[in-house]
Amino acid sequence: MGLINCSECKKEISDKAKSCPSCGNPINQLVEQSKDVGFELLKFPKLPENLKIGKPITNWTGDSAFDGFYEQKENTITEINSGKVKVNLHTHGIEISQGLINFFPIHQTQIISIKKASREEIAKTKKSVLGRAVVGGLILGPIGAIVGGISGLDKVKTENIHYLVINYWEVESKSAKTLLISGVNNLISAFIKRYKVEQIINVKERRKAEDIEITPAILIQNILGLLVIVSMIIYLLFF
Repeated sequence: MGLINCSECKKEISDKAKSCPSCGNPINQLVEQSKDVGFELLKFPKLPENLKIGKPITNWTGDSAFDGFYEQKENTITEINSGKVKVNLHTHGIEISQGLINFFPIHQTQIISIKKASREEIAKTKKSVLGRAVVGGLILGPIGAIVGGISGLDKVKTENIHYLVINYWEVESKSAKTLLISGVNNLISAFIKRYKVEQIINVKERRKAEDIEITPAILIQNILGLLVIVSMIIYLLFF
């Protein structure tokens, strides 16, 4: 008999246990169930040392970036604060940004799947694969926390709320995570389509991830942005 860590509470338990004695998280029966219904469990892949996501794709056609909203109650990722976010497509990945300070990059090799789903679809996600990364699953992260957060929110006009669902590998924990960002339905669809196109270009042209060049135009744009923020703070403090 060996010891393993529970995927939910992280406490050591027997590898023969059917559920965690501390939090009740089902263990071995999930693996057995996955075999019964034909699920295939994912394994952490070998990622490249260079996880740079390259240059941002210019949003001339309106499909390589969109404004969304990140709600921590719907997610388990704490590195992103609740509030408005910008989802930006880069040559070799995706970046979630908040203002000029907080940036959350995800390299293309980390991404397991990228999908669009309604709140209703997510709320109906089965919890039988809790803590497991299963091929074809809509949610690969801690399902109980995510589905619980979705179900606990107001159910008013839920049919009109759509999400970009990014399932990816977290490097530090080597576990599957799910990122949910709500946004406009058609913009999410266009973004996913463009993402797939850029992946094809990477393969066909063997495109490498280049560093972002700080051109004079970008520098001036960033300085102007900072000046606007400083001006707003001064106005709020003294007027």
